Amino acid sequence: MRRLEIPFLETDEVQQIDKLNHLMDGLKATAIDCNPWPAYHADAKANFLMAHNGEAILLKYVIAEKYIAANEITNGNIHNDSCVELFIAFDEEGYYNLEFNCLGFTKIGYGNERDHRKLLPVDVIRQLSFSSKINANSVINKNDGFDWEIMLVIPRAIFMEHKIASFHNLNAKGNFYKCGDSLPQPHFLTWSKIEADAPDFHRKEFFGELVFS
Repeated sequence: MRRLEIPFLETDEVQQIDKLNHLMDGLKATAIDCNPWPAYHADAKANFLMAHNGEAILLKYVIAEKYIAANEITNGNIHNDSCVELFIAFDEEGYYNLEFNCLGFTKIGYGNERDHRKLLPVDVIRQLSFSSKINANSVINKNDGFDWEIMLVIPRAIFMEHKIASFHNLNAKGNFYKCGDSLPQPHFLTWSKIEADAPDFHRKEFFGELVFS
């Protein structure tokens, strides 16, 4: 089982998300580089940086891919777009799926399996802060693809099925994904490897350990 230690960042003096974004750049990036389903090959590279400040998860994805799309809206089929995801469980019951496209539109659900998931209300999702950027230089210079990143501040209130007092010393399980089901090059990349015949991110038995400092 993969294990990720999530550092604590002191952010009391840093409130704006752009400054938090810059602070995150001092952390070590982790690759989302498992391709459990090699029949789906794509020119996509994905990395993430993760920390916490006690009150919120700080999560940044850095992506390079050949194609890009953002057609979905909040709680829509975000996985069809240029999408990054965090699945996280705080106990042995259910888990949250947090899905984000390159423009920051978000889908968050909760449940204990793929089907019958409960979508979070939009007013709860709006408590999440984000900043996204698509690098236009790759288009202007006619390079083959796009670079984009998204910085997320995910407060503990997002995890409304749990009463999380603080992320300090919290142990969880989860996985990180990069996908784009409806792109010209569909792909399904994972941090912790999944063993399944077909793409399926809802396999909590393959979640890795997430250890908050």
